[in-house]
Amino acid sequence: MEITLMRHGKSSHTDKSAISCSEFAKWVDDYDKAGIIQEIVVPAQTKKKAQEAKLLISSTLCRSIQSAARLDTNCLTISDSLFREAEMPVSKFAFFNVKAPPSFWAVYHRCAWLMGYKGEKESIKEIKERATKASDRLMRLAAKYEHVFLVGHGVFNQFIARELLKAGWQGNKKTDRHHWSCTTYTLTEANSRHGGQTKMS
Repeated sequence: MEITLMRHGKSSHTDKSAISCSEFAKWVDDYDKAGIIQEIVVPAQTKKKAQEAKLLISSTLCRSIQSAARLDTNCLTISDSLFREAEMPVSKFAFFNVKAPPSFWAVYHRCAWLMGYKGEKESIKEIKERATKASDRLMRLAAKYEHVFLVGHGVFNQFIARELLKAGWQGNKKTDRHHWSCTTYTLTEANSRHGGQTKMS
C-alpha cells in the first residue's frame, strides 16, 4: 500500500509588500482564498505518481483543489477539510506599526504558534489530534484503494507523516515541502506483520 503526500502548487497570491502585523491577518485571508499560478508546469514525476493512484484527495482550500485538477488523473477525487493546513494565529499586537514582508510575519507567527500561542486557531495539541485522525483516514483508504494521493499543505503534511511513521509505514522522516513535490510512504505485508498498522476500525 502507498500513501503519497504532495504540497499544493505555488499560490497566485504573491504580494510581498511590507505590511504591519495587524495587516497580516488580511494577507493570510487573501492567501487562503487564492488559487495557484496556473502557468507553472507540474513536475512530470509528480504527475506520474498521482496518475498511478486509485484515489486523489485534496483539502477544501482553493490552492489544494486547483492543484488536484492540474494532475490530470482519471481516478476518484474527493475534498475534505480534515486535510486543511495548520492555520497560523495572528497576533493583534500592533508592534508600533512596524512594517515587514509577509514572509517575516509568517515566520514570526509560526514560531509563536510552535511555542504555544494559539489565539483563535488550533493549538499544536489540536493539530496533532487532527493529524492522527487524518492519518487514520488515509490508512483506511489505502487499505481499500491500495494507493492514495493527498494534495495537502506543507506544515500539516509533516504532522501526518509523523503519524504514518509511528504506525509503521516506511518513508522519509521529513516531507518535501517544495510546491508540487511529493513524498510517498509504504506499508508492505512484512512491515504490517512487524507492527505496521492500517487502523481499519
